[in-house]
Amino acid sequence: MRPTRTSGSCAPLRKTPLLSSASGVLRPVPRPKPMSGGPPRRAVVTEVPRSGAFRGNERPSGPVKPSPPRGVTPGPSWRRWSIAIGHARDGISHAWQTQPNLRIHSAVAAMVVGLGTFLGLATAEWIAILLCITVVIALELVNTAVEACVDLVTRETHPIARTAKDVAAGAVLVGVVGSVLIGAVIFVPRLYQLIVW
Repeated sequence: MRPTRTSGSCAPLRKTPLLSSASGVLRPVPRPKPMSGGPPRRAVVTEVPRSGAFRGNERPSGPVKPSPPRGVTPGPSWRRWSIAIGHARDGISHAWQTQPNLRIHSAVAAMVVGLGTFLGLATAEWIAILLCITVVIALELVNTAVEACVDLVTRETHPIARTAKDVAAGAVLVGVVGSVLIGAVIFVPRLYQLIVW
């Protein structure tokens, strides 16, 4: 863009508007007002493409469809749910294959369910037993996830990494102890009556 001079030697300079180019239309941005105590700023020319893209203060003529958040799979809700369930199934399968404690907890849970069926537990007792089983298995899965994250960050013996693993294992221990106490409250009186009578 080149400044042009009108007739007369003292005429002020002005800038001619730019014409369209092959890629878009060039439009001059209005000259900003000079700040007090400083020289006026020079006008800046921005290019507005002819395509659907827009820059600066330009806005599209029609509505813009927002892009999905990062990590969200586009598509119907049932498809997102099926993908999420598939990821959860993969996580449980990995924990089952790599964590012996999860298999031990599952075996004990199966024996407890069989014993409860034999003794004929009440509905409230079944609710307590199932909650204990769910909490212990869920805590074991969380412990597996914490161990995997710590191993991803560092393989070295670090005090903080060790603390993270110990705390996660402690959460599993608390859940197991609480479940054993609840199971004792439910099963010991029934087993005592069964043995005595």
